[in-house]
Amino acid sequence: MKGIVFSFKKSHSTAKRLRFHMPDVVSAFRKSGVTVMFVILLLSGLAFGAAYAHGADDSTLQSLDFLFTTNLDARMSKGALGIFSACFASDFIFVTAIYLFGLAPWGLPFQLFTVLFKGFGTGLTAAYLIIKNGLNGLGFYLLVLLPGTFLFCIALTGFSALAFPFSIRQFKLLVSKNLPDGVLREHFLRYSSRFVSALIMTFCASLLDTVLWTLFAEAFR
Repeated sequence: MKGIVFSFKKSHSTAKRLRFHMPDVVSAFRKSGVTVMFVILLLSGLAFGAAYAHGADDSTLQSLDFLFTTNLDARMSKGALGIFSACFASDFIFVTAIYLFGLAPWGLPFQLFTVLFKGFGTGLTAAYLIIKNGLNGLGFYLLVLLPGTFLFCIALTGFSALAFPFSIRQFKLLVSKNLPDGVLREHFLRYSSRFVSALIMTFCASLLDTVLWTLFAEAFR
């Protein structure tokens, strides 16, 4: 009988602990849900880009080279500074676009499209290399392009998950009668500091791309 009572008390205390931590679980799910949404968008764009690469012609791919790596010969003809500038410029456009859309109350759909389009370009590049060059293209992408691209995608999705609720906050302030200037300024400074962090990760991703291009690109020519 004592064992039954002890077991009941133990299970009751366990249930209380579960109820106590349930709000924390819900809060964590809400915070990570936005990140998961952008990851799914990125992966969806990657799948669309890979499918599109099968029917894309060279002129279409060359027109997207300023945003994605589709013209390998042009990149290989540049020096280390040129490769870094090309990689950083394309990534800078995406992360800056997310920052600006986050500042606007109407920026929500454009943030979603930006991440989707980045995934599209990533899938397009990978599939194009494999279709045109087979295993050689696959090895080039995995060794040279993927590490920097993966690091930047982490920065982009993470920062997008912060920009999304910030844009929602701008919309709420737009329709609100009272504008808490002090709170808005605090949120803006925090948001801008996260943008700087995303730029630092973008810089590191471009630097990684440059090192890998310089060391291994000629081996796949």
